[in-house]
Amino acid sequence: MPKDSLKVCLDALICREAFEVQGQQGQNIGRNIPMISIRDLEKNSFFYPFLRKPDFQRETNEWESEKICEFVESFLDGDLIPSVILWRSTSSYYFVIDGSHRLSSL
Repeated sequence: MPKDSLKVCLDALICREAFEVQGQQGQNIGRNIPMISIRDLEKNSFFYPFLRKPDFQRETNEWESEKICEFVESFLDGDLIPSVILWRSTSSYYFVIDGSHRLSSL
């Protein structure tokens, strides 16, 4: 089996939403969350229902199963994981600007 046929589709793990920036300037809705934990990615957490992927982002299907396993092992080993960039919209959704493969893998 060719290696590229082992890619995993993680696209359905974070819902897609239209990315709208209207009215964002000058508004402070609730509190900012400076850091999320692994528990925040559980479906029954307070944070997870507000996590969205902008509709313009590419599908989350570029990683092979081996890369996902290596990434999860790195996380469990306490290795440095690159930052994830989130943007909070006026609708209070947190859009994943960078890091949807990492979040979906975890």
